Amino acid sequence: MRYSRNTTPVLALTLAWVGVAGVARAEPPVAPEPAPVAVPAPAPVAVPAPAAAPEVAPPITKDAAKPPLGLFPTSQDALIDPRMARSWGELPPRWFISTAFDIGFVYARPRVSAGYGRPFTSWVGVDANPIASSAGLGMYGGLRFEIPHVDLRLGPRYFVAFQHTYLDDRSSFSRLQLETEGGKKAKTLTYEAELDMSLPLGPGTLLGRASVSYVTGVPADQSVFEETLHVIVKPPLVWRARGGYALRLGRYSQHSIGFVVDVLDVPKRDDSVTFRAGPVLRMVLSRRVEVRGSFVVTVSSPDRIGLVGGDFTELGVRYRWATE
Repeated sequence: MRYSRNTTPVLALTLAWVGVAGVARAEPPVAPEPAPVAVPAPAPVAVPAPAAAPEVAPPITKDAAKPPLGLFPTSQDALIDPRMARSWGELPPRWFISTAFDIGFVYARPRVSAGYGRPFTSWVGVDANPIASSAGLGMYGGLRFEIPHVDLRLGPRYFVAFQHTYLDDRSSFSRLQLETEGGKKAKTLTYEAELDMSLPLGPGTLLGRASVSYVTGVPADQSVFEETLHVIVKPPLVWRARGGYALRLGRYSQHSIGFVVDVLDVPKRDDSVTFRAGPVLRMVLSRRVEVRGSFVVTVSSPDRIGLVGGDFTELGVRYRWATE
């Protein structure tokens, strides 16, 4: 084939176009990119909270195991101070010092004791007992031996009366003669042995007391009103016996109320036997605190001295303490 110069540019353009078209037909079509797929967010996974450590109770100690002190019965033991044992008799025997303070209607009697054993329960030792009342001042000191149901004391008691004087001998005294007799104020030194006993019997306790007193310091041929026994004495001897019965009351049988009879005799006075009778009361509010009362009045006596001749020596509160 023969080409002319005029046809050469046209042919070149035609071949270029054909080459481009062939290349285009040889390349595969490009697929469109897929649309992004929305992936749901993962659900939150519940992580269990760590288990709480078990609560550990504090260790039970000797003191924590005791219920609190209460003045009156509750659902717990009202007789216990949380700092103390259940009773004076629970701790082991040891050397100790104790006090018992009585305060009431016109009297105060603190007592200090020292000894070995269980205080107020089972022990042996010594007592020192100052006495202050409207009748005078005094002091007692002596030996003490106590076991359950038996209490023995031995010792001297010195007393100075505020009002009563030594008395001229008579077969009988009136209250006026006792209160107005002239002379020196009475001072006595009495040596005393006293034994108290108690025996559980049925719903209560059988009570017993026996004492022998030897009164000195009184001028010859004179008598004196013995301020503790509440009887007119011609020295030297006086003896006393008491019997009675007391019912036990309360949740722990700690309270008691009873009736007693006293018999007193002064051998140097003819027909001098005195009989007294009346109720006695004891309320235990705690191991340390008690309310005590005695209302023992004269039933028969050679003297006519009224209520002063009765046994009203307890009408008040007693507080006790001892080293643990």
